[in-house]
Amino acid sequence: MRLTNHPMAQAFLDTASESLMRHEAENNLMLGIANRVRDGGSYGDEPPLFLTVEDGGEVVAAAIRTPPYNLILQCDRDRLSALDTLVDHLIEIGHDLPGVHGSVDIAAAFSDRWTRRCERTASMLMSQRIYSITHVTPPSDVPGRMRWAQEGDVPTLTEWFLAFHHEAVPGDPPADPAKNVHRFMTSGKLAVWDDGGPVSMAGSARGTTNGGTVSAVYTPLDQRGHGYASACVAALSQSLLDDGARFCTLYTDLANPTSNKIYQNVGYRPVEDCSMITFEDTTA
Repeated sequence: MRLTNHPMAQAFLDTASESLMRHEAENNLMLGIANRVRDGGSYGDEPPLFLTVEDGGEVVAAAIRTPPYNLILQCDRDRLSALDTLVDHLIEIGHDLPGVHGSVDIAAAFSDRWTRRCERTASMLMSQRIYSITHVTPPSDVPGRMRWAQEGDVPTLTEWFLAFHHEAVPGDPPADPAKNVHRFMTSGKLAVWDDGGPVSMAGSARGTTNGGTVSAVYTPLDQRGHGYASACVAALSQSLLDDGARFCTLYTDLANPTSNKIYQNVGYRPVEDCSMITFEDTTA
């Protein structure tokens, strides 16, 4: 097997896109981040890592990392030996990992190899599900309306963005939530559900060739139970479809039955289950 460490996002996409696009919805995170980096966006402060593994001229595994975040991984299920090639390379270049993100079986297979080779322990940070939608069924009788975030909303949305990360990914808070809010507003979409003032938000800051992505869905605790998040997600998803996306995707925490229910109620359907796994040094 032949591993390539691509110096640029475009080179990675030139090599990996054909393989990743066969399952575009499942690979939305990897494709979306690579697209954003290619277009001048950034995640983290260190140079990103773009890797592919080929067997017989065919891409059988792909991985990207934008430090300090986890490795995002895809691998053909009948070519799991490609994971050994990735582990060998990461060890060779001295690249330590805080964790890995990928489909349940692939993330587990990589985690097993990494922990054995690097004297690490693995912990499940979150079990997730990818959902996809092509037709929106908006909820009825939700008071208020969707509008786009404005500069005057930034202080409130910054607090919400930080609260969202503490609630959804407590081990991975954003370094600069205000910067992230502006990134959504300027290079994507940040929707606010307004009912006499902002009561919920949902954003889209990356996408794939045919798909939009919804993320950063948050409603303050004292505003929950009114359908605001459902209405906001439905309106943002419809806007992305109206703009030309053939489908939209989002991730949910499987431990949160409420969010999984509300997304399905507006038309989202399960695509694939994923794992976020963290690594810790056993020698410390």
